[in-house]
Amino acid sequence: MGIFDFFKKIFSESKKPELIREKTNFSNIEEIIKKKINETNEKEEKVISSIKEKIATFAKELKDKIKIVNEVDVEAKEKNDKIKSAVYEGRKKYVEFLERFIENIETLKETNLEEIMEDINLAFLRFNENSSKSYERATIRIGKEMGSIKETLKNLSSEIISIFSENKEIVSISKKLSLIKLKLNEIKDTNEKIKKIDEEILGISNKIPEKEIEIKDILENISKIKASSDYLENLEKERLVQLEEKEVEKEIYSLKELIDFKALLNFFHIFEDKMTIVKLYKEDFQKELKNDKGSRLLKLLNESKLNTEKIEDKINKIQNKIREIEIEKTDIRKDETQILALEIEKIKEEIKNLANEKEWADKKNEKLKISKSENLKIIKDELNIMGVDLEED
Repeated sequence: MGIFDFFKKIFSESKKPELIREKTNFSNIEEIIKKKINETNEKEEKVISSIKEKIATFAKELKDKIKIVNEVDVEAKEKNDKIKSAVYEGRKKYVEFLERFIENIETLKETNLEEIMEDINLAFLRFNENSSKSYERATIRIGKEMGSIKETLKNLSSEIISIFSENKEIVSISKKLSLIKLKLNEIKDTNEKIKKIDEEILGISNKIPEKEIEIKDILENISKIKASSDYLENLEKERLVQLEEKEVEKEIYSLKELIDFKALLNFFHIFEDKMTIVKLYKEDFQKELKNDKGSRLLKLLNESKLNTEKIEDKINKIQNKIREIEIEKTDIRKDETQILALEIEKIKEEIKNLANEKEWADKKNEKLKISKSENLKIIKDELNIMGVDLEED
């Protein structure tokens, strides 16, 4: 005898009572919701109390009727042992299921009308599913008394349906108020997030011009450095060294023209280590000569008797010039402007990262504002159904 289908029908067919409309704005909404929740809770408590009173009354009646059923003399009504056994077993099981049903509805703990409705419905459904066969067996010889119990259960079901039918709007309003309260909390949380992100955006927006000022200051410093006599003098030293290095490269090239690599390779062809050195010089003469200032080449030339006075003079000249350039280079300071230029690139990268952070924060804020707008619409629609028009602050 599940009654939940009755509840569905009640709520689906329910007609909304004519509402007296009221107006409010968002700043007052919490106060109104709190008031309506309190009013709804009071109504729910009264209905729940009424349901529990009905249950207590019917439970007492059912317990009395259980005693009557248990006192029925089956022996006097039936002589067939097989039938008697079925009746005894049916009565015993049915009473057990009925007592469990009574216990379930008497010990309802919920304070929510909808939950109590569901629990009572579940109790009826379980009782019907479990007790139907036992009822059939017991009514073979205990028809009248068992029928009386069934009638009491029907009356209980009807009474509860009637109470729910009269107060169905309470459940509907309670759900709407719960939803509105949830959405209000979500909006509060969203506002906090938006506020925090706005602060982050403001912080980022302030940092970017600060970084741009840093770049401007560094550029001014670079300009001052480049205009100083020390910088210009250092730059001139660097220019002269570069010219000297080019002259050395020309000397090295002319030296290579004097070397007979074919003769060197023929002379050392049976000496693998020396052949390797000759080939290195032949393949990249500039690099190898700068690496050892021609010392290995001079040694090979002397050993092979392929050295000449002209070659030796040129090697000595190149060696001396390389040493001079190395000494001059120690007097050249590192270009400060290059270090500052790297600092500018680093700051530009920081500005780019800050701009990306701001863009990400703006997008996140936009999503939060959309979510807030959607929640506001839900609240507005639910309030409208309840007769409350939400106006802009």
